[in-house]
Amino acid sequence: MPDMPALDVTTDDLLDLDVDTLVIPIFRGGIAAAGATDTMEALGLSGVPRDDEFRGKVGQTLVLAAPGLKADRVVLAGLGRLDELTDETLRRAAGAALRAVAAKAKRVATTLAEVNPGQDAVRAVAEGALLGAHRDVRYRSKPEPTTVDSITLVVPSSMADAGAEVLPQAAAHAAAERAARELVTAPASDLGPQDLVDWASEHLDDSIDVEVFDEERLEREGFGGLIAVGRGSVRPPRMLVARYRPESPVATIALVGKGIVFDTGGLWLKPAKSMETMKCDMGGAAAVLAVMSALPSLSVNVEVVGICALAENSPSGGATRPGDIFTARNGKTVHVVNTDAEGRLVLADALSYAVEQEPDAIVDIATLTGAAITAVGKRATGIFSNDDLLLEGLLAAAGAAGEATWHLPLWDDLRENLESDIADYEHVNYDDGAGSTIAALFLQNFVDDVPWAHLDIAGPAFGEVERGHRPKQGTGAAVRTLLRWLERRG
Repeated sequence: MPDMPALDVTTDDLLDLDVDTLVIPIFRGGIAAAGATDTMEALGLSGVPRDDEFRGKVGQTLVLAAPGLKADRVVLAGLGRLDELTDETLRRAAGAALRAVAAKAKRVATTLAEVNPGQDAVRAVAEGALLGAHRDVRYRSKPEPTTVDSITLVVPSSMADAGAEVLPQAAAHAAAERAARELVTAPASDLGPQDLVDWASEHLDDSIDVEVFDEERLEREGFGGLIAVGRGSVRPPRMLVARYRPESPVATIALVGKGIVFDTGGLWLKPAKSMETMKCDMGGAAAVLAVMSALPSLSVNVEVVGICALAENSPSGGATRPGDIFTARNGKTVHVVNTDAEGRLVLADALSYAVEQEPDAIVDIATLTGAAITAVGKRATGIFSNDDLLLEGLLAAAGAAGEATWHLPLWDDLRENLESDIADYEHVNYDDGAGSTIAALFLQNFVDDVPWAHLDIAGPAFGEVERGHRPKQGTGAAVRTLLRWLERRG
């Protein structure tokens, strides 16, 4: 797990703190927010400096030298328009500010949490700062690691106790997301199916039981989808099952993660450009493992079964062919149309196994379809569900976590597109478009009547640009949403 800076709150004056970096909030138009006016005056400035790189927009930063102050530098953090302030704005601003100085600051203090006093704002700033301070430099020959040791949030005196109360949750959520980021960012050469199993054995708390299905057990127990997808690789498939059991759980939840450690498309080979980022195709499994890692410290009173379907989709003489038919865990037969639509094949088995655990709800998380990106863009998650209460709970949790999530439909009229002439189902059909819905409808065949939601994180799982607290490479998408949801369940 990546090291985390210490978090604390204080009611002391910002300029009196023994830190090397001050972060102050600025609204668009050069409007100084909490603590900014006094800091500007201490720097000998009559107003907020502006240039082409800093206009106070959300996520913009400007780093100033701080002669005459205890601190070495001051970071102006843009908050955008005053009338559009949200907790996610604060989270993004804190993340951008810490990212701007993460390689040189050691002790950071900020007044961002004073802009909109309340526990939610404190938690958002803490999460954003911890996520922004994260720098993954494992693969650099001369790394400049993160130097931030501590982050102090200045809060009003009325918020001292309440603010401190939410810091452990913020730290646990940020640590989990950072862990998922590093899993997704790691090259596939370092992270095959067995390597993910080894990660779980090393990083999950001893209170979490871990069970592993190797290729022989998968074959013996009827996991035809996992076997079909993984047979083309020299690295055999695995299914990992992690169980978190509190003493008196109020519910049992199954989390199912797609874990394709690298997706070449199999015999339906992807174009080279489309293959470049396919190490991220295990983002769903990374999210599940990260969530499991945080549950003991959060004392969530829900039993959680984390199920990760792990395989590498590669072409070879032994790879599954278009036209092949396999039998899934629940006994249904599937006609393979496109070997590059492999995620739904491994999830069919994992979802069937999840049903056998008799959970109160199932949530799967997967980088499943490019069609989801077409529907909601690269920054948002598409969500499907067969249960309105489950859907509402997940959407509310996503809103609190600041992760854009949009409800997409399960159109009954499209189910006929999955009918096969020679098997129970085809898993792909292009006649009517709606690729993300077709994929979700296929998955629904393997959840019976259990309340179920499917999170398609194909867009937000991998970052191509830095944005606030979100980095390039692995982002840890959906981790904080799932943790918020589980905390509210129990």
